[in-house]
Amino acid sequence: MAALALAVAAPLLAADLAELKSKGSIRVVVASDEAPETFALQPGAQPGFERELIEGFAKVQGLEVTTVPVKSHAERIPALVAGKGDVIVAIFDTEERRKLVDFTAEVMPTHNVVVTVQPRPRVANLDELRKLKVGVIQGTQPAQAAVESGGVPQSSVQAFDTIARLIDALKAGTVAAAVMPMSELALASKRFPGLEAGTTIGAPGTSSWAVRKDNAALRTALSDYLANTRRSGSWNRLILKYFGEETLRVLGRAR
Repeated sequence: MAALALAVAAPLLAADLAELKSKGSIRVVVASDEAPETFALQPGAQPGFERELIEGFAKVQGLEVTTVPVKSHAERIPALVAGKGDVIVAIFDTEERRKLVDFTAEVMPTHNVVVTVQPRPRVANLDELRKLKVGVIQGTQPAQAAVESGGVPQSSVQAFDTIARLIDALKAGTVAAAVMPMSELALASKRFPGLEAGTTIGAPGTSSWAVRKDNAALRTALSDYLANTRRSGSWNRLILKYFGEETLRVLGRAR
């Protein structure tokens, strides 16, 4: 039985660019609660920033995009490593994750920001943050940054499985502040008025795409495409379309 399982899994784990082209599709692993401005689970007139990018790559390569939803952000890497998909979009590139997967060139620079809801004041510094109950999205890099870079005691961190539940907790006062990427704040502010950005946490980071470690050809092709897109000006257009001019301005200062 073990030998049979390995025989079945091997073709999935070897699915590099040439094999994807033979199949005619690329499978994108995405959290089921991902913001539609980032990646809409269904194609349409507003497919989302990351979906427009990956669909552009797929068009160049003669591929169709197939969405592989998983329940939470924390389940994306296990699904990719298990061969259930070919690429993860909108994911922080971190040293810990590099032990499990490889990352493409940067999609966008980003940094983590402390968020409150009016009328609660902004969190001006990390000393203030460490005194508060802090909400995060489970299994994300900002959740790790709140403890490791922000110095928030683990006992003061409460994890949520969706951004909507995190915002609800902020509004209800269950948590006093949240830590999230600046781009996520830009999106959340459109749906939840009254959010306030305070101090940042840690150094600027990188949002990229992730592939399995044996998919070197796919990683190279994705990186080349992203680099060309950044140089062409299409990247700025998509940032403005989905995140707004303020996001583009801030991101420009983050590198």
